Amino acid sequence: MTLKAVLFDAGDILYHRPRRGQALAAFLNQRGLVPLPPDQPQRVDLKRRAHAGEISKEEHHDAVLEMCGVTDPGVRIDGRRALDEDQRDVEFFDGVPETLHRLKAAGLRLGVVTNTFDSTTAKLGWFARVGIEKIWDSFATSCELKVNKPDARIYLAALEPLDLSPGEAAFVGHAAVELEGAKALGMTTIAFNRDDETVEADHVISRFSELAEVLGVAP
Repeated sequence: MTLKAVLFDAGDILYHRPRRGQALAAFLNQRGLVPLPPDQPQRVDLKRRAHAGEISKEEHHDAVLEMCGVTDPGVRIDGRRALDEDQRDVEFFDGVPETLHRLKAAGLRLGVVTNTFDSTTAKLGWFARVGIEKIWDSFATSCELKVNKPDARIYLAALEPLDLSPGEAAFVGHAAVELEGAKALGMTTIAFNRDDETVEADHVISRFSELAEVLGVAP
């Protein structure tokens, strides 16, 4: 079946955070405190719950700050700002704007499927920095839909406005479980910026611009 659409994870696919956590670390350091490791189990669970819309972004931030020892409500406001600054501090991978516009010009429909506690509006604001805020045909945001990848419902929510079946779409991701979720629905999977070398997909690319060749889009 000919592919008619491409769905993308957002973080670590379209953009990454090379300075991840620096604003929070600076905020805490000024107060003699240290940040928790991002893989600390309680913090991981808070992030999952916020992504699923079970708690708000503000509740997530306050809980993280409290775990780090920030208890003063007034100080916590500045802590929230630091966490938000870290979220906004993204850099787009080389070739992302050019490749997306090339795929769009070739007639492919484009969508985002993202696990996040940031709103669609917020992410589109980040995308505007490189001119890709208006390119999307669908946008499935976990905290708004209240469901996280790899749940089938979030991939299907991205396909619904396109009126396409999973077999007509590809999913570009970096995490094994999310690629497996897309594959289970019948989507073609493409791995980019893999979490590690054990992550498998129908296609594996090392540069974002290689998507065009994989999808058969002429130069």
